[in-house]
Amino acid sequence: MSAVRPPVLIVGQGLAGTLLAWELERAGRAFEIVDPGHAAAASRVGAGLVNPVTGERWVAAPGWAEKSAFARATFRDLESAWGLPLVTDLRIRRRWRNLAEAELVRAKTERGELSPWLRPEGLSPDFAEIDGAWRVDLPALIAAGRRRWLSQGRLSEASVAPGDAAVAAWPGPVIWCVGAAETRLPELRPVGGETLELAVDPAAATRGTWRTDVVRHDGVWILPLGADRAWAGASFVREEAEREPRREALRASVRRQLADLSWREVAVLSGQRMTTPDRAPRSAWLPGREGREGVFNGLGSKGALLAPTLAREWAGRL
Repeated sequence: MSAVRPPVLIVGQGLAGTLLAWELERAGRAFEIVDPGHAAAASRVGAGLVNPVTGERWVAAPGWAEKSAFARATFRDLESAWGLPLVTDLRIRRRWRNLAEAELVRAKTERGELSPWLRPEGLSPDFAEIDGAWRVDLPALIAAGRRRWLSQGRLSEASVAPGDAAVAAWPGPVIWCVGAAETRLPELRPVGGETLELAVDPAAATRGTWRTDVVRHDGVWILPLGADRAWAGASFVREEAEREPRREALRASVRRQLADLSWREVAVLSGQRMTTPDRAPRSAWLPGREGREGVFNGLGSKGALLAPTLAREWAGRL
């Protein structure tokens, strides 16, 4: 008879912690979660966008070919299991910043480099429409997981830190999914993010000037959340002195991109996430603590694409 494996302790229930807990639950592995709440979590301002074509050079998103189908299937499985809508198919309407960018994309499209996401008929004098994007409703996902595991007695609303007696005495592996609270890995750097919540004239959807399946993008994305609501984001604040100038830059972009609509700003949502100089996540055992303590962090802006694969890998290790 095989020995019973000790439970896994997941510290933090953001996107990483939620998906890791889901993988363990599906595998029948015992786990518990400790999380104090999401007052400053990246999930509060995370768009959950998965865009196949990114960057100033208009290239396929890193990891797209290997990870996008698996990520989408994971979130669809969660939709079915938890009974809530999570995934929305979208197009990205990305405006040219200059003539050189327009010429670059036209040349790549003609050569088929951006197929199947960009087609010649998707190009206009002012922008390109990118097919194949989608979005995960991260706040809904994380809130649903929280309700689920609270009701099962698997989630405790508390804070713990490395070295706490409860962590030291835990009989099984401890996986830290604590986002900006992680301070042991110097390559992880906190980056502030801000999202403007907007109220949009619902009549615009009826007129066809507001498309709820199209994300407007000029370096700042404007994400429809229905006929009368949107988020505008992509503001990264590393120093407090940057906050107000970047917020004003967000507002200026919204004024440009929504010049055809009536809208108003409702709120400014702020949070923090961790990133790394190479923009690659940190998902591994801590040095010298192999099999006992690991870190699942640094997902950056590609969390919805990368986290499902990494969570499955963690479940296999554990």
